[in-house]
Amino acid sequence: MRRHSARLLATALSAALVAAACGGGSDDAEPVEVEDDPIEEAVDDETTDTDSGNGDVDAPDDEAEVADDPPPSTAAPLEDDDQLTSEGEGGNATDVAPTPGGEITWGLGGDGTGFDTTGAISPGSIRVVNALADPLVGLDPDANWYPNLAEALTPNDDFTRWTITLRPGVVFHDGEPVDGAAVAANLQAHKDSPTTGFNFGPVSTITAVDDLTVDVVMSSSWAAFPYQLVSQAGWMVSPSTIGQNETMVSTGPFMLESWTPTDSARVVRNPNYWRADEGLPYLDAINFKFLTDQVVRTQAFEAGDVDGFISPNDTDIVEWLDDDTVDVWIGTAGANEALIMLNTTTPPFDDVRVRRALAHSLDRQFLIDTFRSGLTEVADGPFNPSSKWFADSEYPDYDPAAAQALVDEYEAEIGPIEFELKVQSDSSIIEVMEVATSFFADVGIDATISEIGSGQTVPLAIADNFQAMSWFQFGAPDPDRDYVFFHSTGGFLNWSNLISAEVDAGLDRARQTDDFDDRYEGYAQFQQALATEVPMIWIDHLNGVEAAVTRPELNGIGTPGVFVDGAPSIPMTDGNFFPWTSVWLEQ
Repeated sequence: MRRHSARLLATALSAALVAAACGGGSDDAEPVEVEDDPIEEAVDDETTDTDSGNGDVDAPDDEAEVADDPPPSTAAPLEDDDQLTSEGEGGNATDVAPTPGGEITWGLGGDGTGFDTTGAISPGSIRVVNALADPLVGLDPDANWYPNLAEALTPNDDFTRWTITLRPGVVFHDGEPVDGAAVAANLQAHKDSPTTGFNFGPVSTITAVDDLTVDVVMSSSWAAFPYQLVSQAGWMVSPSTIGQNETMVSTGPFMLESWTPTDSARVVRNPNYWRADEGLPYLDAINFKFLTDQVVRTQAFEAGDVDGFISPNDTDIVEWLDDDTVDVWIGTAGANEALIMLNTTTPPFDDVRVRRALAHSLDRQFLIDTFRSGLTEVADGPFNPSSKWFADSEYPDYDPAAAQALVDEYEAEIGPIEFELKVQSDSSIIEVMEVATSFFADVGIDATISEIGSGQTVPLAIADNFQAMSWFQFGAPDPDRDYVFFHSTGGFLNWSNLISAEVDAGLDRARQTDDFDDRYEGYAQFQQALATEVPMIWIDHLNGVEAAVTRPELNGIGTPGVFVDGAPSIPMTDGNFFPWTSVWLEQ
């Protein structure tokens, strides 16, 4: 644990932390070998795969999960003369046909802790799942939902019943059919789970009507239901493996061959992939390497130990834009949010005055200029200004005098303001939080930083074992996907524990209709309620620094995918998720 430091010392402290982080993980980790039988059965099965599409799941490294979904984004690798624009044009786009074959090593910033689709999945695991599972629903370039593994989703007139029509002939990695019974079993397990069930609050019944049809009945209108099936709820696994954490037998382009907790995972090409007749996927295998420190990831890339990785720091992005030997891929239309999550049921944050004082005391633009090279934007809430749902709100501006007045008032009644700020053990995150706490200290708020391990944010939040915690999340393509994280019915997934009638009313109004104006008014009410209650201290929208870097021989990252009917899918989303089916290695 360390106390807040003066802002001028932040860089020196960070250097010491980087040196400590380079020690690496345990040498005792043993690989978890996935049973050979399901894979061999899939190889031997002569079932013909049919149809396809690519959906993306969303999550930044060390973000909170149950999985969130991505906002719209365009992306391409940026090079020497390119500017960081909203379109991100430029790079190694080529008319050369993709080359099949080859394997790569990919660096991940989050630790993998398992694959149970009915639990809280860590960011590192979600990165691997992105290669193992095709969700029922994907996203088009405008972030509208689009049928993917499912052939169609059809609502009744008032959105209280949805019919899911499946594609014939699709099989899991173990050769079992992806039929109505399997899909209904997955959805029911999601609903019954004490962890993920809050996501399916309005769902009353789930019924397999026949081999290719599933009927989902709601207790109230739910127009945005398909967006729930873009990520975790839409990842289908073979029924016999539902709830298993050590393996994932799904439907995606790659199959899990091995997994070494805290270290690595290896996935190999699925020969029975339902889009194999299109030549997908191109790669033979992907070796995922968990490198939880940003500096360590950069060193591994420069040493040639990984072919690409996500989440470089801002100075590396700027430097590599002028380097012909590195491709930088940035999706800039939407992004996750960097913030500090507050537990509103625990002192001192059970008092809104303290929450507002914290917001007033923080110079977010200083943090952006210092730690993001000015590449990001100040955030006032969970919606990026690029979102069609964004609305101005009265979130507290940087105003140290206003913060001091609130602190003085609170201390006169109750006493000094002290709290513990839990921070992930990543030098780049710690450095930002060190400086943030120095701003708090300027107005008399004493924050103690306590480091936590990679992947620990969600368990701590679920257990309410925190006062404040550094956090990365939100930015869903449709805000209904974030409903459970803010609504009073969200249970322990309502991370801040805020109970607000205004928040609930806005979210409820917006989810029950597909009329844009009505939905917009609901989300505007929601955003203003958050700005008033301040359950989170927002820092910045991470567009501009949510990047992936690769060697030039690795192609297809940021390239729009294609659904089975030829329609384009979203190319890259918040946290730099992209369809692995589009990626190929120049031989």
